Amino acid sequence: MPAIACEQIDRLITVEMRFASGFPRGIIPRLYDAARAASGSPLTYRAATGLKAHVEAGDYVLLVTGAGGPPHLPAGETDGPVGAAALGRALGIGLGARPVFVCEAHHLAPLRASCEAAAMPLMDDAWVAARRGMCASWRTLPGDPGADAKAYQEMLDTFRPSAVIFIEKLGPNEQGVWHTVNGVSVPPSEVGHAHLLAARAHELGIYTVGIGDGGNEIGFGVIAAAVREVHPYGQACHCGCGGGVGTVVPTDALVVAAISNWGAYGVAAALAIILRDPSTLHDAELAGRILDRCVAAGGFDGNYAAQMPFVDGTSRDVQTGLVTMLRQIVTNALQSHDRGF
Repeated sequence: MPAIACEQIDRLITVEMRFASGFPRGIIPRLYDAARAASGSPLTYRAATGLKAHVEAGDYVLLVTGAGGPPHLPAGETDGPVGAAALGRALGIGLGARPVFVCEAHHLAPLRASCEAAAMPLMDDAWVAARRGMCASWRTLPGDPGADAKAYQEMLDTFRPSAVIFIEKLGPNEQGVWHTVNGVSVPPSEVGHAHLLAARAHELGIYTVGIGDGGNEIGFGVIAAAVREVHPYGQACHCGCGGGVGTVVPTDALVVAAISNWGAYGVAAALAIILRDPSTLHDAELAGRILDRCVAAGGFDGNYAAQMPFVDGTSRDVQTGLVTMLRQIVTNALQSHDRGF
């Protein structure tokens, strides 16, 4: 059964490797347990089966990503664009979907490079992108709530997506304030006001998936009470707004991961199992190439705050090794073997 293998995918992508200090530790297993209880099934399985049920060949899917910004992270983090590129590739290969990547302007260069490394270039002409395989469209956001809301409506009217996926995308708390995982408030100009898209998608009945690793990303509204209880800044942040870091923005499916890119990889792996097509999940070589290109284009590791091939304080080798293990889970889940005794 696919759900059995997806249970192991969930376990792998939630192995926490955070620093001894400086970032909240020990929260991922507890947040995962809360989300798992709410889901009733493995999180990657729920997200992947939902995507399979809602996305048909030729349908558009919006993938919204991008965290961090000037001055400390000028082009944003490596966590987000890399996973978005991998999952967009999986949706194109596995479901025949047409990905549309959405981010703020300062995130575009690392995201574009990540997609190119995944052999899925971002085409400036959406008409061209719609008529050829393994490429994608893109949109950037103005960074103003009114302008962003208008941009999102234009995307919905133009593409009529069957799903919207948020990967490492911050959402506001109950006071309308965005925060880093360490409880520091984030300027509204850096967040793309993606909660407006999540709300509008919900109104239109469009399937939504949230992928995150801190409780402050879109999707964690599903387990807002757990975030308040589990996260060290869940009730009291540093800005004094009184709302804590947890977002109140829910999605139809929430994938909790130790690193958001890993959550995207996990959904791709679950799709590979459900579709019985291992090629849906990228391999270790491609994972390394995507990360390298993202960094070369300006992506910063979010924990070290340095332009280096790490993701949230974990090395390039960890990224490629994780994908190797995911591929082994997929391969073994799709074959039978009798050793004869």
